Amino acid sequence: MKMQLIQIVFFLCCSPGLMTDNKWSMTVPKAVDQDFGEDAIIPCSFTTPYENYKNDTTAIWKTKSRVIFRCVSKGNLSESGQNCTESTGRYSLHGDPRSNNISLRIKNVLFMDVETYFCRVELSKPRDAYETTTGTILNIRAVPQTLESIYIQTLPSGEQVVVCDVKGTPPPTVTWICPENINASLVSVQSSFVRASSSIPANLPNTNYTCQIHGKNRTQHLSIYYRGAQEQQQQIPFPFFLVVTILSAVFFIIFLVTLAVLYKKGGDHEMPSSSGRAPGISCR
Repeated sequence: MKMQLIQIVFFLCCSPGLMTDNKWSMTVPKAVDQDFGEDAIIPCSFTTPYENYKNDTTAIWKTKSRVIFRCVSKGNLSESGQNCTESTGRYSLHGDPRSNNISLRIKNVLFMDVETYFCRVELSKPRDAYETTTGTILNIRAVPQTLESIYIQTLPSGEQVVVCDVKGTPPPTVTWICPENINASLVSVQSSFVRASSSIPANLPNTNYTCQIHGKNRTQHLSIYYRGAQEQQQQIPFPFFLVVTILSAVFFIIFLVTLAVLYKKGGDHEMPSSSGRAPGISCR
């Protein structure tokens, strides 16, 4: 009986991949700040009492009231879900459990996401688990309302439009003040959580197009002068311009070499004498 007990103790102490340290640890920040509508990453890294652990690892994220994300990283590489790549709604794993990282990604954060988040790791045995007790507070910042840019864009159809880009929480409403009395049916608007763009057809040559927003602190406006479809074409991409320039230089060199060869060949032949000219041809 004693010999069996000694063998068990020796196996637990000396077998690789088993407990080498009696401590868990978990590293998380106290708080994470992110802009409204952007993706937030809540870091969480950990260490276990095991070295070279290769069995299943479960990553869990929860708030004070509910579990929001759970995934299992399989120890058997032939099984699906080994890297915890699946998503649950707007939640997904940003880290890799096999690298002791179970950081959480929350897509397009909202003000309702302001919470304290807790990460938890569970290994194959029921008692092999650890979680943070302090948690991480996610703070959401409102994005100031800003008029970012105005530019002329050529659509695939060839039509040109004037575009104004804005951002903010919520995105501000764009008003076109030049040209005046623009038909509302001509205005196209695309928006997301914090960004929006407003566009109108560029059909008035030699016109100053101006867009405006009424921000919380001040009124902002941007203008662009539209000369016309012929003069407002998009610039040629630099790689294309470079290729055309090189090809032109090559053809020019070939042309010069060809002229030189023809000139040399022409100089090698004697010109016929005046006595040998054809009848009826005058030299004067």
